[in-house]
Amino acid sequence: MSPLTLRLLGPGVLSAEGAAVRTHSARTLALLSFLVLEPDRPHSRARLAELLWEGVPEALSRQGLRQALYSLRTLGAGQLGSCLHVESEWVQFNCPAPDAAVDIDVTRFLASVRSTDERLWRDAAALYKAPLLEGRHLQACPDYETWLSAARERLHALAMHNLGRLVVGHIARSEWEAASGFAETMCALDPTNEAASQYRLRIYAATNQPLAADAEWSRLCRLLTQQFGIEPSTETAQLYSSLRRRDGGSRMPKTTMPAGDAGHRPDAPAPVASCDIESIVRAGQAAERVHAFSQAADLYHRALKLMQQFAPVLQERLADVLLLHEAVLERLGRRADQEQVIAEALSVAEALGDAARVATVLLRRAGACAYLGRHAEACRAAERALQIYRDLGDLPGEAEALRDLGFVHWHAGDHGAALQHAREAVALHRQMGDLAGEATALHNLAEIHRDLGSPLQAVQWFEQALQLHWSAHNPAGEILSLFGWAQALRQSGDLRGSTEKYEAALKLSERSGERVMHSRALHALAMQHAANGALDTALAHMRRAIEIDRVIGYAHALGHDLVELSYIHALRGEIAQARVALQEALVWFGFTEDTEALASTRTRLVELEANGGMPPVQTVLRRSVKSHLPLSEGKVYCKFESPAGRQMPG
Repeated sequence: MSPLTLRLLGPGVLSAEGAAVRTHSARTLALLSFLVLEPDRPHSRARLAELLWEGVPEALSRQGLRQALYSLRTLGAGQLGSCLHVESEWVQFNCPAPDAAVDIDVTRFLASVRSTDERLWRDAAALYKAPLLEGRHLQACPDYETWLSAARERLHALAMHNLGRLVVGHIARSEWEAASGFAETMCALDPTNEAASQYRLRIYAATNQPLAADAEWSRLCRLLTQQFGIEPSTETAQLYSSLRRRDGGSRMPKTTMPAGDAGHRPDAPAPVASCDIESIVRAGQAAERVHAFSQAADLYHRALKLMQQFAPVLQERLADVLLLHEAVLERLGRRADQEQVIAEALSVAEALGDAARVATVLLRRAGACAYLGRHAEACRAAERALQIYRDLGDLPGEAEALRDLGFVHWHAGDHGAALQHAREAVALHRQMGDLAGEATALHNLAEIHRDLGSPLQAVQWFEQALQLHWSAHNPAGEILSLFGWAQALRQSGDLRGSTEKYEAALKLSERSGERVMHSRALHALAMQHAANGALDTALAHMRRAIEIDRVIGYAHALGHDLVELSYIHALRGEIAQARVALQEALVWFGFTEDTEALASTRTRLVELEANGGMPPVQTVLRRSVKSHLPLSEGKVYCKFESPAGRQMPG
């Protein structure tokens, strides 16, 4: 049987045996698109009728839904029958099996993007050439339009993220032509995307094309000016300037705008509407959800520029978007930019006279200062926030401030103060009856005890935390506490128990989709197996961790994991593979601007050549790094092991 082909990336076309198949109505195609993008779960008939026949009397909307479902079940030779399950009260679409007579482009795109196979990433890049249902709308159904807009943003973010990791992968292997091709595709999909422009600038610098770099810079400036009336971000400007200086070019002029492109020209952009800015913010949030943090940072930066220059916006919304931008900058490790955004957000919050918002920003400042080693400044910010929350009688805020203050002291090695604040946080969460908060506060208490050299006491706290995480249905917390428990057992010399807990964390992270912790559990197991001489198992685990790092774009971990991979290869006597892993790690550390890791990795490359590949003592390459993961109930302390380098954002 010839497959029924559904092409949703574009205007939306159904075909069978090469001929177009007409659906009963535009709503029928909209219904199919919704079900395909929200598969493998039941949708009530009442909800579907309300979504696609909004404002229509219930009897008529139910009838319209019945007709649309009948049309879908009889399309072609009824090939959709194996995917579409229709019951009296609900409807469900299941993704077609690989051997089914149904081919859906967006289903294949999503499966390929989520894979760890780079060949499938290339397939996904070839599939995405246009937005979902391009040009199609149901103006009379605003709820459906809202869903469609969000789906488009999600798919576009996934497509750009997928292209970005392909570009970086090829750059890391010095495959310049392939890297350039995918970067050009990014620019074709989004001509003003600054991440794509940064990739092109790096490629032109590496391949000695200074004139092409100048042309790319001018192109980006021109488009941003024409379409938005804004300049490129500071990060892009600094990258271009540094690359030109490195290539022997002159310094960039003070103005980043090409001559004649300033905002006062007759053809300058019209003032931007608030709804346009909100669409950019939503696109940034969609990029965040798929781990495309560089893309999200660019979008938030653009929205903020527009808010400040053109649109009369509420200052409360400006503060909200500043904090969205700050959180992404933290994930990227861009500390200088993060501090600047925090200062702007604090100024806005203080001007509003909003004490709670001021406290929120102060806690962000405390976290940033802690990672920069400015612990006294961090303490002052957290203590001020704590006092504000106490004055307001805001118990959840007070608990969050206690956790942040404890983190600052723990990060600085002041364990007495850290313990005091952690215990206060536990007591406050208990007072509020907040199980999830109490669980993570107990976890933090355990981490402090582990750092004090009391692993057995830490195990008791981790065990209590784990029970509460389970009661609160918090798998992310469970994984973190299992991970910490494993490290405490290893610290106490119980390697068997430690391995069991790491493996439990690994299984739970895989089952729950917590990919960051899945990667970290694989890393920990790999190094534990390497220490025990099980090098084949260690190699398999580390390669899997690196695959996941690539999938989610976890650049800060990827460079470190490649150095660990090099270490395992060296232990196995595979010197050429060890060298390749270190060379790729250098590329990733360059992207994250991790100067400490760059220096240590270059030293390791020299040692590899000088010592005939003999690995150095393991502890020289690896150290514990204090970090945190942000959960809804507040900061959760954690320690990861990595080669020498700066802290990895959680």
